[in-house]
Amino acid sequence: MSLLLRVAVASAAHDIVPAWPLDSFIAVNPLAGSESLPFESAQSLGALTRHRTDYVADRKRGRILLTDLEAAVRLRIPELTGTVTIGGSTLPAARLAALELEQDQSHATAAGPRAPTLSRLDEITSRWVAAYLAPDSPWPMPHKDRGLYPAWRTLIGHDPSLAPGERRRLRGLPEDPDAGLAWALEQLGVEADDVQRVLARELHQLPGWASHIKWRAEKVGDIDLTSFLAVRFGTRHALQIPPSLDSTPHEHNPAAELRGRAELLAGHLVVENVTPADTSTVSRVLAAHPTRDHLFTWQLAYELNYRRRLLSSLSTEPAPTERPQIQVVMCIDPRSEGARRHLETASTIETFGFAGFFGVPIRFVRHSGKGAINSLPALLTPRHTVTEAPHDHATATRRVAAARRRDAVHAALHAGESGTATSFAFAETAGWFYGLTSVLRTFAPGLLARIREAQLADNALESSVTVADAFTLEERAVLAEASLRMMGMARFGQLVVLAGHGSDSRNNLYQSALDCGACGGNPGAANARAAALIFNDAGVRELLDARGIRIPNDTVFVAAEHNTVTDAITLLDTHSLPASHRALADDFIRQQIPAADRLVRERARDLPGASPRHSATRLRRRAHDWAEVYPELGLAGNAAMIIGPRELTRGVDLSRRVFLHSYLPELDPDGTGLETILTAPVVVAQWINHQYYFSSINPDLHGAGTKTVHNAIGTIGVITGQGGDLRRGLPWQSVGVGTALLHEPLRLAVIVQAPLDTIGQIISRNQVLRDLFDNEWITITARGRTTDPWMQYTRYGWHTAPLPPAEGAQQ
Repeated sequence: MSLLLRVAVASAAHDIVPAWPLDSFIAVNPLAGSESLPFESAQSLGALTRHRTDYVADRKRGRILLTDLEAAVRLRIPELTGTVTIGGSTLPAARLAALELEQDQSHATAAGPRAPTLSRLDEITSRWVAAYLAPDSPWPMPHKDRGLYPAWRTLIGHDPSLAPGERRRLRGLPEDPDAGLAWALEQLGVEADDVQRVLARELHQLPGWASHIKWRAEKVGDIDLTSFLAVRFGTRHALQIPPSLDSTPHEHNPAAELRGRAELLAGHLVVENVTPADTSTVSRVLAAHPTRDHLFTWQLAYELNYRRRLLSSLSTEPAPTERPQIQVVMCIDPRSEGARRHLETASTIETFGFAGFFGVPIRFVRHSGKGAINSLPALLTPRHTVTEAPHDHATATRRVAAARRRDAVHAALHAGESGTATSFAFAETAGWFYGLTSVLRTFAPGLLARIREAQLADNALESSVTVADAFTLEERAVLAEASLRMMGMARFGQLVVLAGHGSDSRNNLYQSALDCGACGGNPGAANARAAALIFNDAGVRELLDARGIRIPNDTVFVAAEHNTVTDAITLLDTHSLPASHRALADDFIRQQIPAADRLVRERARDLPGASPRHSATRLRRRAHDWAEVYPELGLAGNAAMIIGPRELTRGVDLSRRVFLHSYLPELDPDGTGLETILTAPVVVAQWINHQYYFSSINPDLHGAGTKTVHNAIGTIGVITGQGGDLRRGLPWQSVGVGTALLHEPLRLAVIVQAPLDTIGQIISRNQVLRDLFDNEWITITARGRTTDPWMQYTRYGWHTAPLPPAEGAQQ
């Protein structure tokens, strides 16, 4: 393979965003490869906005105001901030453009490619890749250990889906995948100048497989895109399907279009005697706002309306001065917002928001577990392994032996039900047992759950995690100091609850998408346990004291886990609590239970098939119902991230739509903590936001479609039906119900209370932030103090936030 062809493969894959496997789902922006370009330039990769009819419907119901449209026009086209005279009346120029949006009778649809239709070539390629990558397949692919291309090259001559003549065309295949790709391109007559474009187009024909292979090439190394392309083009040659190139876009007459638009709007504004001067004036205004920009202006108006309402809702109440009895630190995840709001109805509780891995990046291994999980954000690389250590080793050994016997039985049962010769006999002999289990799952999921919980309770062991072995004392102190400064914790209650979160559902291939994104798509309990040990460590506290952070002796940290389906918060490692704090822990549990009930009923307003009138028990039963496709709504609705003191949001109902990161500039004088927040939690929140955004905007191309027809390829992903591309993004049940959206697709609005100079310097020295903010993938609004006005960051500096006036100012 020539160096030029290697470069062509790498360039063709630039826009392909790596996709994590399903068992550790990590949200990503499917268009992340274009973040170095303005948001609107990514249109060739998929629709970027909703259809015009959706925005018009929002305009009619008051979700978008005329003032929102005018503000959006001024923000997008600064030269339209002045006024013009039409028919003797003086009007803001932006209003003309806004009125045209309202008058437009077209049914403009969001431009961009749709999901490609599967061809025979796609189906054959997908089948081979799935056979190679499927883990734990009952019939492993022969020669798999040699790699995808060598195995395929050896076996393709026996593929019955190819005609004899098609198989004969592959007799000259080179042994090496690099040479195989070059050979296939030559056989297909692809010119050297077209190679990169042809390769890129081919990768976008099966974007799901291409994305996962790109991830796997980086993290596992058993496959790469060159092998994939060699198989793809080899099959294309066998089928005699020449590759196609993009067609030239259709040209239209912009001058004639502009004249028609101006005459139409001028006729609306001036009822009688429209003069050529009026038409000319309107024409000059509309020329600055071509029709290709209209949907982006609608989208911005839609976002400005939400941002105005959000900022106006923020509190200006001063911080309480009394020492709280209990403090609860929860993940920045929007689902924690509701839990925090309801917990704080108790005056003794104060809450904080912080990344759900609590600043402790670990690879976690359960006691005698078979593997490890990376319990840390995908931006980080695990360097410390923490294991679970039981306190009673004799009991633990007996239970591990029992668990292994159960695993052996399960493995034998699985072999029996999946074997070619044994499956029917197995069904005849053991089917009654499975039938009984299915009846319980279907008609009494709550009872089955209680049986399981009783079994787990019997097998529960007191244990701890080996954080002191994994990190030195100095490393633990550094982690603790960084966490406290980043979350702005300046005072400490008697009991500090560190609550990670996880989700609980049955028969749900996307369960990891509901777990903690800050913990690599895993529950955050392990990190919370490790962090609690670090903060309770006397040596760590001594070092923190020397660095100006004094944790009182009567402050005890305890780990917990928030179940986002039931909203129960369970304290962990309570055996380590001193007797002096057990009553306080019991008090927290007593206050948490009614708070969780209120939140479950609040969420029932939005959950399909649920009602606030249902009992909390019935609503929580969704976690155990194997037929429930909406156990919870995950992060649907996420729209903003607020970084600042809790006083900004305490008591404000943010409808579980906002990532909340606590922060106090006073504890972070050099801005190091803020820089970490902006370059890590904000980036992760942006991934999540764009995953939901594009899964909503373009569910066929960037979403995974409905769960009801998914088939799993082991633990790596799903396909729709029997074959085809690996589905990317979120299933429809994460963003919509029926044909309607549950999720409002809004680009993330980051709101910060911190010195503007510090924020500006952080953005200027971090390319990832410049790309996101300068290119308008997300926005940032900030103010230095509560009394300052909100300012909007632009690529040209800070400007007064161009927020439209409220309802009363509408024309």
